[in-house]
Amino acid sequence: MTAKPAVVDERLRDIVTWGEALARHIAGMTPAEFLADEKTHHAALKCIEAIGEAAKEILKSEPSFDLRHPDLKLKAAARMRDRLSHSYRDTDLGVVWATGTTSVPRTVAAAASILAQLKPPAAH
Repeated sequence: MTAKPAVVDERLRDIVTWGEALARHIAGMTPAEFLADEKTHHAALKCIEAIGEAAKEILKSEPSFDLRHPDLKLKAAARMRDRLSHSYRDTDLGVVWATGTTSVPRTVAAAASILAQLKPPAAH
């Protein structure tokens, strides 16, 4: 396997791992409970930032990957990571909640689907 596919495979796995962690952190919460829970804010922000960083690494390794897999929304994930990292004082927790409950699950599902397609068939 060449370096680029390995990078993509690893970063797709990172997206799934961090997305699943985010889902566990916010499971069973209402938006109001999320807004009131600083620890969960921090956990959610870290997960979303990690997903965005993985997206950036995929785009750096294979710039056309986003075009071939538009359901991943890699560019949007990378932009969100940059906003959270560089404009942390202006973070809208309502947007973080919406991202964590809507955008991230879609990206995770797309990443998992791509990983399943990349997986070599089992030997018999």
